[in-house]
Amino acid sequence: MKQAKRPRISAVIPVKANLNGLKATVTQLQSIDPHRIEIIVVDGGGCKATKRWLLENQEHIDHIRSSDDQGIYSAMNYGKSCANGDWVWFAGAGDLPIASTWQDWLNSDELEVENSDEPDELHVFQVMLDKTRETGVPDQYPARWDASMCWRNTTHHQGVLYPRELIQSEHFDANINVLADYALHLKLWSNGNAAKLNHAPWAQVASGGISRAFTSSLYFEEWRFKRSVLRGWRLWVQPFWLILKYSFKKSGINR
Repeated sequence: MKQAKRPRISAVIPVKANLNGLKATVTQLQSIDPHRIEIIVVDGGGCKATKRWLLENQEHIDHIRSSDDQGIYSAMNYGKSCANGDWVWFAGAGDLPIASTWQDWLNSDELEVENSDEPDELHVFQVMLDKTRETGVPDQYPARWDASMCWRNTTHHQGVLYPRELIQSEHFDANINVLADYALHLKLWSNGNAAKLNHAPWAQVASGGISRAFTSSLYFEEWRFKRSVLRGWRLWVQPFWLILKYSFKKSGINR
């Protein structure tokens, strides 16, 4: 009997001057399964210590690029273009995969894309936030793929496994500085791309993410991409909703 092909996951890690976080993420991935997890590090440059560490550890990292780039989403686009795994996961430096969930899934048949009835189906997991999270940020994001995305960023890339062919046919809009993952998820959901929800925690996300400043520019950016995706009443109530969200976040931070 032919043995089933076990899928591989490509982990794409953009990093910019965060060597300690990068070390933590890479070490955790290597401890889970060094053979079934492809590690791709896209370093934005400017940190000699990071570049030196990457050179010293290049035999343990499948693909490395260290040079100036146009930001995090440009780095993610480059990283996914290099991916050879069946699935692609994006992590920030310092984000930690939950070993028990990864091991369960790597050893299950759930991730076999070739035999799936839904080869473009994403897998969405719960995401945990670390204890140093910012004011106004919950301790976890449950697995969601529904109309809640019309209102809030409820599905974060650290909790999503993307089929490689799907994510390589799409792109993160590098002109969206902070919320390009949100923009892509809203587009995919609006286009009818299916997702399977998995309520186990997939990753613990480090504090300091670029989407947690809650500035007015963040909400203006959200309005810009929602205009190209949403239709009807959901679109036209957005300006009022975004002003309300901004006011609520600022009042919580200023307490």
